[in-house]
Amino acid sequence: MWRCFLFLVFLVHTFSSAQVESERDKRGVFTKNYFGGVWGNRPPLMEYRQPAPKCSCKCGERNEESRIVDGVEAGINEFPWMAKLTYFKRFYCGGMVIADRYVLTAAHCVKGFMWFMIKVTFGEHNRCNATVRPETRFVVRVIAQNFTLPNFDNDIALLRLNEKIPLSGSIKPICLPKSNQNLYVGAKAVASGWGTLTEEGKVSCTLQEVEVPVLSNQVCRNTKYSASMITDNMLCAGYPQTGGKDSCQGDSGGPLITERKSDKRYELIGVVSWGNGCARPGYPGVYTRVTNYLNWIRANTQDACYCSN
Repeated sequence: MWRCFLFLVFLVHTFSSAQVESERDKRGVFTKNYFGGVWGNRPPLMEYRQPAPKCSCKCGERNEESRIVDGVEAGINEFPWMAKLTYFKRFYCGGMVIADRYVLTAAHCVKGFMWFMIKVTFGEHNRCNATVRPETRFVVRVIAQNFTLPNFDNDIALLRLNEKIPLSGSIKPICLPKSNQNLYVGAKAVASGWGTLTEEGKVSCTLQEVEVPVLSNQVCRNTKYSASMITDNMLCAGYPQTGGKDSCQGDSGGPLITERKSDKRYELIGVVSWGNGCARPGYPGVYTRVTNYLNWIRANTQDACYCSN
């Protein structure tokens, strides 16, 4: 009986994924989710209205001393907010710690799967190193913000974890922007993840980073993307003239960050979402614009402990 039930679940998931692939092919656009799903089980209807605890920590502190200069591989624990999402022991997306019990990721990374089978790991650099046991948590609730499949608008989701994340030197949250008015045009931004190193390549064992400039939406709408594909909830970054640097498949849900001039700490400005291939001329990477969701994030994480911003 159980075998029949599990087989039925598998068929439903496979059929849903096939529908999603068909939608994607019509647009000629690739999400950067390595696993490929979009629709799945709804989260449980539970609310957490506990008083927010007090924290004595700082967000956005990058571990610069471990950075590999002029390389594409990130230093060990250089980005301590990085989270890795796995589904049935298979890596497929990234995410980032924003508070002691919450991870932010892309909606298309969680809508296609049974949320209770998603495992989140922290403090990891080489995901292929079986001798290291990273900190692990499971998802107990998924909150997605009106994600729209045809154009990937509102591609953002919150994951509430079964236990608090032990914050340390190797596990720290990323800062959220202080203002929702900053467009970050021209800012030097950094994307990181374990995604593929080339468009048709294999996912990376070690965490990678790439620096890309933020474009205005006007510039992005004048690239090879049609103007209607880039909504106000999106942010573009990359080199539209030459290509060459970009996030790629498997990087979905991961962070796009920039350094604040005021205190040299880093804040989250984008969530890796989609693009036409990887690093192609005329097609910069497209990210979810985090500043448009600050109120939504705060409203849905009222029980969270946020580090000093």
